[in-house]
Amino acid sequence: MTATDERRLTGSRVPNRNGERFVRGAGRYTGDIHLPREATMVLLRSPHARARILHIDTSAAAALDGVHAVATGAELFDRIGPHGYLWDLPGQKVGSGRPLAHGEVRHVGEPLVAVVACDQYVAEDALDLIRVEYEPLTPVNTPAESLAEGAPLLHADWGDNVQVVASWPVAIPGLPTPPDPAQALAEAHLTVRETWTSSRITAASMEARAVVCDYAPGPALTLYTSTQAPHIIREEVARMLGVAEHRIRVIAPHVGGAFGMKGVFYPEEALVPYFAMLLRRPVRWIEQRDESFVADTPSRAQDMDLEVGFDADGRIVGLRARYSIDLGSAPSACGAGTGWATGALLPGPYAVPAVDIVATAVVTDKTPLGAFRGFGQPEANFPLERTLDIAARKLGLDAAEIRRRNLVPAAKMPFATATGSMLDSGDYAELLELLLERPAYRAALAERDAGRAEGRVLGLGLAVYNENTNFGPSGILPLIGVSTGGWDTASVRIEPDGTVRVVTSQTPMGQGVETAYAQVAADAFGVPLDAVTVAFGDTDSSHFTGYASGASRAAGVGGSSVLMAAGKVRDKMRAIAAHLLEASADDVELRAGGFVVAGSGMDPLPVAGVAKAAYQGGNLPEGMEPGLIAEAGYDPPGMAFSYGAVAALVEIDPETGKVAVRRLIFGHDCGTQLNPAIVEHQVIGGAVQGIGMALSEVLPYDEHGRPFARSFADYLLPLATDVPEIDLFHTEHPTPFTLNGAKGVGESGVIAAPSAIVNAIQDALPEGAAPITAIPVLPERVLDGLRTSTS
Repeated sequence: MTATDERRLTGSRVPNRNGERFVRGAGRYTGDIHLPREATMVLLRSPHARARILHIDTSAAAALDGVHAVATGAELFDRIGPHGYLWDLPGQKVGSGRPLAHGEVRHVGEPLVAVVACDQYVAEDALDLIRVEYEPLTPVNTPAESLAEGAPLLHADWGDNVQVVASWPVAIPGLPTPPDPAQALAEAHLTVRETWTSSRITAASMEARAVVCDYAPGPALTLYTSTQAPHIIREEVARMLGVAEHRIRVIAPHVGGAFGMKGVFYPEEALVPYFAMLLRRPVRWIEQRDESFVADTPSRAQDMDLEVGFDADGRIVGLRARYSIDLGSAPSACGAGTGWATGALLPGPYAVPAVDIVATAVVTDKTPLGAFRGFGQPEANFPLERTLDIAARKLGLDAAEIRRRNLVPAAKMPFATATGSMLDSGDYAELLELLLERPAYRAALAERDAGRAEGRVLGLGLAVYNENTNFGPSGILPLIGVSTGGWDTASVRIEPDGTVRVVTSQTPMGQGVETAYAQVAADAFGVPLDAVTVAFGDTDSSHFTGYASGASRAAGVGGSSVLMAAGKVRDKMRAIAAHLLEASADDVELRAGGFVVAGSGMDPLPVAGVAKAAYQGGNLPEGMEPGLIAEAGYDPPGMAFSYGAVAALVEIDPETGKVAVRRLIFGHDCGTQLNPAIVEHQVIGGAVQGIGMALSEVLPYDEHGRPFARSFADYLLPLATDVPEIDLFHTEHPTPFTLNGAKGVGESGVIAAPSAIVNAIQDALPEGAAPITAIPVLPERVLDGLRTSTS
């Protein structure tokens, strides 16, 4: 129940509460924090993809005036323990997990020496004085090389270079055994088989990573770090350094972009507090942008051999997939989680009756892989959506029609997929039809056809997707190797003056969580929005959460915990109001002006009046404790799936091969929208990242395992001029698995936009052009398609 009020804030386009602060440059990021007596840490990173460390001479660096400490991986090996794993899939092998390399380096950028000095300049001068003798070794550059017979082993104790293998289908008690995929494919009217590549990319957050640690005797550590997961950082620092958790405080100041990349633990988050304790003074580390390209976990990096069978009507009868995940040199704290998600979610929004999927996660001499917006879902969407287009052409079907025939019907929701996911709610076909009827879509069709008549090279592509959100429940997560809980906690307190304070375990990263929660709380008590404050990002005050801000959980799971806590406080206030009004609690209602006895016609008893009585304590119902505060934890009974359909119009410059996205039409459903403006910005932001993923963003390596991209001069992000006007519309099918009906929206924009863009490029190419099977689609690949064709 919320307060009775014609002016509901939830569901309205309330501006981001911190928007003006950020636009004016008044955000307080980790790099803005400076402490008295602080020292600065820098790291010597490997220039080799693979080499044996023969000798390190740090004597000259240690002797430099202003240097406080120098340490190698060998010196710290027994002093700092290995990191843990957020995703620890059954059978997963682990690396050494130490923050500095010892014995060997396994990727360019791997840290092997730490220097702490009075400032950044002296510390970097000291790095130049360190002498390292390496024995270069032959690197393993690709999954194929990693899996080849006789390949060099990155981790000798593994016995091979395979970290883990996962497969589907999985047996689900209570559900019938799915059809045999081999038989389904053998009897299919048409099979389409291709190998698809999703290239390695990076999050490129506005703020690079940063860590600042204050020290007090005890020891007591206060760690400021740019992270999505303060409690995970606290747990890891405590375990790796042997310090009790209650002596560690982790604060996430304003976070300038994260996108999943800041959702796990990094080596620097152990090294900085280690040196703070060693030196008994504050220590800071601010990542330089060239470091970020080799030190931040990238994502994607999958090659998939996908075979899909269709009957004569274009309906999918089964699929077989074999794919590799290039984990880089060692499993990050994310493990092979993104690769697992790809297999589990490969059927997408379609009724695929039979699957045979095997995923193999392997190590190579590259930066360790991690999470990035989409978390394995774009890697699943791209191969399947491209395959549907190829099959449609072979079967003489329209691209929309083949999707229409395969989408899970609304009447069958909830729907169990062949990989074991439970699609909770929605009408996928309805959204597709709405997109096809949009004036913007019809205009795109007309523009394509008119442009072709003029000799221009235009194409129109389509893609449909669903997005796994509200990650949980806690009872299921251990089955897939996630050791944390899927629940989330919030508390709500009415202050003595009647204002509302919400404390959440979510950590905002610019997406507007604090604004949405303020709307929910304001509605719950019928108070103005500016009467609500929202606190977050501090392990000393924010409530524990296992998974933190990730997996599109804030609106549905976190928002439900706010509703629960508010409901508890509201019930107590109603009881107090009834006592003060000498009425039955069943007859008391909360309205915008306060509490009233229904039908009495009396003036409301203000929220502040009830709060005053609660804190004075002398006139409360018998046995009631003073104060107004409640905490609640919400654990979703199941995951929720947002979904959508995307159409893209592209134009190709036939001289250069450059692709311009002229239009994006985007239909989207994330259940109940707590704040439509936030939803809109999340979808559009993801779509922009999808443009980069489709057309320009890639982290390439040479034959020696050296990365080509070390700056934004080499890594091409989309510019504002590359982004078209986006026609965005919504439907709302609430999920039954949250109290507010909200599903997540964080990943939606990036999942299918690349697929729609590539389908549009293929549509623009000559009829016989070879299928585009890899992203990004660089201009040289487009020129090949324009100039050559296959029979």
